[in-house]
Amino acid sequence: MEEDRMSNITLKILDLTGDTVLADLDADAVRAEVTALDGERWVFVDGRMVQRDALANIDIAENATVLVTRQMVAGLV
Repeated sequence: MEEDRMSNITLKILDLTGDTVLADLDADAVRAEVTALDGERWVFVDGRMVQRDALANIDIAENATVLVTRQMVAGLV
C-alpha cells in the first residue's frame, strides 16, 4: 500500500496590507498561488532568490518556505 505524502511547504505573501501565510501546501499549489499573483514579484525559496518564471522548473523541498514580495526599487514598494 502506498503511503500518502503530505507536503509541508509554507508560502508567505507580503504586500502593502501585511502578509498572508499559507501552510501545508504542495509544490503544485505553491506554483499556482504564485502564478496567480499580479504585478512584478520577487520570489525566494528557502532564502534563495529565484526567477518567478523559473519556479515551475525548481524542485521545492517538502519542508521549504517560499516568500513572495513585490519588487522594490530604490526602497520604494
